[in-house]
Amino acid sequence: MNIGIFAVDPGGATGVAWGIFDPKHKEGLAGSIKDRMLPGSTTVEGDERTQIKELASLWADFYRSCVRSACLPPDHVFLAVENFVLKPGQTAGGTDSTISLALIWGLEGYRMGRRDEWREHKRGQVVMPGMHLQMAGDAVQTAPNARLKEWGIWVVGREHERSAWRHVALLLKRYMIAHS
Repeated sequence: MNIGIFAVDPGGATGVAWGIFDPKHKEGLAGSIKDRMLPGSTTVEGDERTQIKELASLWADFYRSCVRSACLPPDHVFLAVENFVLKPGQTAGGTDSTISLALIWGLEGYRMGRRDEWREHKRGQVVMPGMHLQMAGDAVQTAPNARLKEWGIWVVGREHERSAWRHVALLLKRYMIAHS
């Protein structure tokens, strides 16, 4: 069964990428990414509140497309987000070093609020896929530049979208290993 993956590289310019993938593809990770369905990517900019609202809207649209149009079970739709961790001894300096955290937890709070609103009105089954926080280095190791180009997900001039695609690849790889 296919899975949907929505990935976010949060920051001053936030990269987003998404698609539906076959984790049992006969050509493995490369084939699954090359034969992706309903793919897309974009860059979201603006202050924290503007980005959080846009990210939440993009996520909701993707999730609905996967479940309603592509008929994926709700537990087959995943959210991957690049984690932001300061190294010991580092201190945050201005909004450049804190915006990523604000976006990560603002998006999560927005999703939790929507889930709770849905539950309060008893509109049926309540599902909120967990957020998979992933390290940038792991994503780069899984999908270096050459692979992004080979797989057809190199977005010219959009480094944050390329980073988001790396996180798609990393989550897909992890899923494939866990479900092989």
